[in-house]
Amino acid sequence: MSSKVLIVEDEFIVANDLQLILKQAGYPVTGIAVSVEEAYEQIAKNKPDLVLLDIHLEGEQSGINLAKKLKTENIAFVYLSANSNQTILEEVKKTDPYGFLVKPFREKDLLITLEIASYRHKNSIESRSGQENLLQEKLSKISHQALQYENYLNETARLLQTFITYDLIVFEIKNSDQKKCTAYLRIGFNEYQYIGERELENITNSKSTIFFTEINYLENEAVIYETENFNQNLSFIKNHFRAESYLIFPFPLNDKLSVQFIFCSQKKKIYSQYHIDLLTSAKKHFKDLMTQVANQQKVLKENTKDNHKDTVFQQFNNIIGKHPLLLDALDLITQVAPYNTSVLILGESGTGKEKAAQSIHNLSIRKDGPFIKVNCAAISPTLIESELFGYEKGAFTGAVESRKGKFELADGGTIFLDEIGELSNEMQIRLLRVLQEKEIDSVGGNSARKVDIRIVAATNRNLEKEVALGNFRMDLYYRLNVFPITMPALRERKTDISELADYFAKKFCREFNKKFNGISPKMIEQMNEYDWPGNIRELENFIERSVILNNGKAELNLNLNSSPLSESSNTKNVHTLEDVKNAQLQLERDYIISILKKVNGRIRGTAGAASILNIKPTTLESKMSKLAIKKDDYTD
Repeated sequence: MSSKVLIVEDEFIVANDLQLILKQAGYPVTGIAVSVEEAYEQIAKNKPDLVLLDIHLEGEQSGINLAKKLKTENIAFVYLSANSNQTILEEVKKTDPYGFLVKPFREKDLLITLEIASYRHKNSIESRSGQENLLQEKLSKISHQALQYENYLNETARLLQTFITYDLIVFEIKNSDQKKCTAYLRIGFNEYQYIGERELENITNSKSTIFFTEINYLENEAVIYETENFNQNLSFIKNHFRAESYLIFPFPLNDKLSVQFIFCSQKKKIYSQYHIDLLTSAKKHFKDLMTQVANQQKVLKENTKDNHKDTVFQQFNNIIGKHPLLLDALDLITQVAPYNTSVLILGESGTGKEKAAQSIHNLSIRKDGPFIKVNCAAISPTLIESELFGYEKGAFTGAVESRKGKFELADGGTIFLDEIGELSNEMQIRLLRVLQEKEIDSVGGNSARKVDIRIVAATNRNLEKEVALGNFRMDLYYRLNVFPITMPALRERKTDISELADYFAKKFCREFNKKFNGISPKMIEQMNEYDWPGNIRELENFIERSVILNNGKAELNLNLNSSPLSESSNTKNVHTLEDVKNAQLQLERDYIISILKKVNGRIRGTAGAASILNIKPTTLESKMSKLAIKKDDYTD
């Protein structure tokens, strides 16, 4: 059955054309509204499944105002606008629409956009239902365990983090004149600091009775607060934990006891009606669990753990860092991993997008299936079709046998399409069909084959701008952008640099059989001052060079002539991009010469050095030519 559509458009001709197109395509139209106020009335009378929404309307309110109400009522909407400039796109993006059409548009584009919007909305409803069921199931498991008071809350805090992100969560159990407060402060991925009354005394440096909120403070219903809409009863949390957003979820346990959960985040506007709905759907399970907490008196069983928690932690062993921006990305990974939803990973080159994709696969029900990686930018346009879809024997000159493509190899697992923004328009169309139909046609084949795959894509491009420029298909963008995750740049999470540097240094010292003596404070200081345009990949390469140049007897330190990060003895050097490139090329030249010297006289030609460097001999010869390496440089 087609979705019921409400048209909100103040241009009479456009609105009637839309109504005619929709009816001919089989979409029931609930009506036409020319203003936000009129739209409210029509929604109340006959709730639509989807709204076509112009941005500029009659009256004081715009389509963006209406979009906010549609979000709270879980109604899908697609914007219509004659203006697609970047400012409008930024405002539109904040409301998280299901599509965007620029006037004038073709009938085909309208129908495709509606199809995609319906698909995304259905996917959103299924995802929400899945989240609710999963939360209820896990709460039930915790409540059926026999734990100590604090362990019940500890397990609950860890569980809730995967559904509603927070920096601090407070549990309050109250009767008429007493209150028991317990809180958990997030200090790392899957790392939480317990805060009870004694810990609160240390935080405030006071031995008086201290609570997170006022003794009589209890909300009547779930509510969201921001710093600009602040409740003074939360002043203690704001002052001592620098929270900007709060979600309060209260509920009664019985005639005497009441419970209040307080989610606190240092990020602004992070909580929404969706989170309140999610908690409300599990209220019965929360009551059961908190009744256990209130009644618990002794230890019935020790060392009870949620195996899923340990499994999740293990999957992030290769992602180093504790910065809040990184933890936010890891939270999103754990939330989306159990589903088959398409994921779009955004971020600059070298930020760890591939590791994020691998973690999504490892945490999914497909973890025992294949994980196939494809770098769309590294495959020539003439080969990418056969590489992705495979080919049949005789399909083209040189096809002496049939070969499976990457999509078919990923059947039952996950395919990671890196640098998706580099695909040609033709390949974008073919990829769209894979997403829609879950089937592929090999080159030279006569029939389509079904594949069971999950697609995780990544790009360092701004796909919204690419869509606006016409370089990337809007329908494909919305298919992929069901669940976006942004991996932060290293310059945005500099508190992780020391830990990352230590990890890489130990790794390369083991690899090169050198003793690790630590990293000098001067080097750490200089690393923290650098912006790392190449992100983690650049840091890893820099540490590798530092280990190679280290004698294994002293701390890792910078060599003035070997790094763009170095300082002179008196003043800091100001390095241009050209300086950085030249320094890096010099390091690469020195490294290759050192390898060539090792193999000189023992292995003929450059084959041995190429093998050590894990590159082709032709590639090494090309590098040697580019870096002006002559035979005299590595022979005695």
